[in-house]
Amino acid sequence: MHLEQRLEFLDLLPSVTAPNAPNIRSFAPAPTVVIDPNKPSATVGEEMINLFLEGVSEQNRRDVTNCKQLVQNAATKLYDPEKELHQWYKYYTDTLTKLGWVTQAFQTKEQTIKRTGLTMDIVAAYVMQDFVGANAAKLANLAAKGVDIVKNDEGLINIYNRKSNVGSETKFDMSPVWQTKEGFPMMILNCNSLDVRESSRGILWWKSTTQQTKIKTAAQAVYLNVDVYARLRQSVIDKISSTARDAIADLPDL
Repeated sequence: MHLEQRLEFLDLLPSVTAPNAPNIRSFAPAPTVVIDPNKPSATVGEEMINLFLEGVSEQNRRDVTNCKQLVQNAATKLYDPEKELHQWYKYYTDTLTKLGWVTQAFQTKEQTIKRTGLTMDIVAAYVMQDFVGANAAKLANLAAKGVDIVKNDEGLINIYNRKSNVGSETKFDMSPVWQTKEGFPMMILNCNSLDVRESSRGILWWKSTTQQTKIKTAAQAVYLNVDVYARLRQSVIDKISSTARDAIADLPDL
């Protein structure tokens, strides 16, 4: 796809606004959070937690978050993620491709996890395990830490739950990100849907009590071609309003 075509497509995407976004500045650890690229960290947005392993540069962390925030917003403008999840996810992934993301592996499936006591981070670990190999235990630990931090901070809860339907079928995205030796951010992009009516407060507090839980998952291993994206970066940033940027929170030093 030529650069001019990418820019024309990007120009057609709706801008990201958050008129009712909670102000995270009063809840965040500091007005500006310093990210140490040598330590794992995370970002939190609407129904989204991105888990960054140590070694991911700050620029790559920002690029991942900005891409996902812009494209999720565009997908939701077109499709209801509860009623049209397949179409929503297809548009989401196709649009990321036009921003420079390259798919290496992909899977979609419905599966039943036969155990009680499931939480969202455990479900995410099940989904990731086919892609991450030896890093599975490390990522499961980061996922658990990230969820624990979010559900113990009212500001972060408001950010995560801003558009979610608490106490119903819900989707969530918990994506691990690491950096390749070439300097590209590599991500396990995923979308998981399950019934969380067992929890009146939503998926952050959901813990299964039944012997088995059915989930729908779509996951793919993707990396961002930073050479392509470098020529699109400012156009993506310009599409995200300051209020929308305030609806993303950094979690340093997981």
